[in-house]
Amino acid sequence: MKTAQVIIIGAGPVGLMLANFFGDSGIRVLVLDRRIAHPPTSQAIGVTPPSLHLFARLGLADSLIPQGVKIQDCHVHGQTGYLGYASFRKIDPPYRYILSLPQRIHMQALEDRLAKCPSVTLLRGIEVHSVTQASGSSQATCLTNDGEFKADYLIGCDGHRSLLRQAIGASVQRVDYGCHFMMGDFTDHSSLQEEAHLWFTAAGAVESFPLPQGLRRWIVQTPQPETSGSFGLISQHVRQRTGHLLPVEHQLNQTYFSPWRLDCTPYHQGRLILCGDAAHVMSPIGGQGMNTGWADAEFLAHALTGILQGRFQAAPVLAAYEKHRRRAAGVAATRAARGMWLGTRTGPISSLLRDASMSHLLFKGPLASHLGPFFAMQTIPFRSLDQVPASVWKNAAIP
Repeated sequence: MKTAQVIIIGAGPVGLMLANFFGDSGIRVLVLDRRIAHPPTSQAIGVTPPSLHLFARLGLADSLIPQGVKIQDCHVHGQTGYLGYASFRKIDPPYRYILSLPQRIHMQALEDRLAKCPSVTLLRGIEVHSVTQASGSSQATCLTNDGEFKADYLIGCDGHRSLLRQAIGASVQRVDYGCHFMMGDFTDHSSLQEEAHLWFTAAGAVESFPLPQGLRRWIVQTPQPETSGSFGLISQHVRQRTGHLLPVEHQLNQTYFSPWRLDCTPYHQGRLILCGDAAHVMSPIGGQGMNTGWADAEFLAHALTGILQGRFQAAPVLAAYEKHRRRAAGVAATRAARGMWLGTRTGPISSLLRDASMSHLLFKGPLASHLGPFFAMQTIPFRSLDQVPASVWKNAAIP
């Protein structure tokens, strides 16, 4: 089959979530992915409460939650010592935690569920080379290494290097933040248990999060980009900045990243639509990006299903998709950037000022009670369909 109502380019977390929502509505979907398997590393790990509600909609939350670690508290340390903590224990129920769950696990669950959707087909090893849409045509075409595929709508869930974004000719605004990190997963022999810990020191930041199966992730800020090297540097930075000893032989993997932000305009053109990192990229510090992409998928699936089923007019509902999801992504990206900026200031003076402000304003002041909902993404505007004004759908409805 090389024709469908919808073609999704990219079978990452967002593409798989989107395909499942379409499959539940009986929309005929092709998912094309150039990879033949999921990435071997765990990549993103934080699943926020709004995203857990989406997994519950798909009937996957009950099976996925026991496979992860429920992070209920995040402790913050500074140059001068312990500063305070953000707790998720009193946020809106039922998910009063951030679930630490390696990306490969929920991707596999989404793919397994997709196999039970008769209207959806996932094809791996298919690389898209170009995308076209003829003026006035009711279909768009993508040319791949396996020939032409056609659909009423093409959706780019193909990440920050999105080919579909290039086909749309979107205007791109990129900001490089100028800070650098190394990340590694270790077998966990610390006493930190199921809690997250952050250290903001004069020499740089350290973040630590529990993982399932007795593992723990450590992320360290580095003075310059690190693109290669043997194990040991993460352990060195952690020991110098936190006092924790991480034997090198306990390290399982190592990756490097330098955060940046990307915003593009528009999110759609004709029958081509962007979703997730294809539309917006934000700093991975804080775990906002993947969860924002899932919320994109929920909105887009509802909107496009209504269009294909003849219930919604295309122009107003796609304009609403861009307006509301751009607003949500902008808030999430700005929060991630501000948090990263605060945590990555180095030097003794910046560290002392940061310690004082965080201790007295965040953890002891009037903002303290708002930290949990803030970091759990429960205060992002339009974070779910329930938060979208009903007038959006009413105004787009076909009489």
